[in-house]
Amino acid sequence: MARSILAAMGHSPKRSAAEEESPPSSRDEVARVAYQFFEQRGGTHGFDQADWLRAEQIVRQRRRRANNGR
Repeated sequence: MARSILAAMGHSPKRSAAEEESPPSSRDEVARVAYQFFEQRGGTHGFDQADWLRAEQIVRQRRRRANNGR
């Protein structure tokens, strides 16, 4: 999880060409959404688990909608 959060903050290690071309994983997307909640709250710590669970829900809903639209 730490790597995903670091990646969401723009501190990701070098990625291979294949990784660069592939769509983000659910985990990466969840990390970005959770980090957005953290930023929206003004950087207040202590809500990481709640943010992560909420972000998982949102990502699942987005992917379900995207798959139903096909």
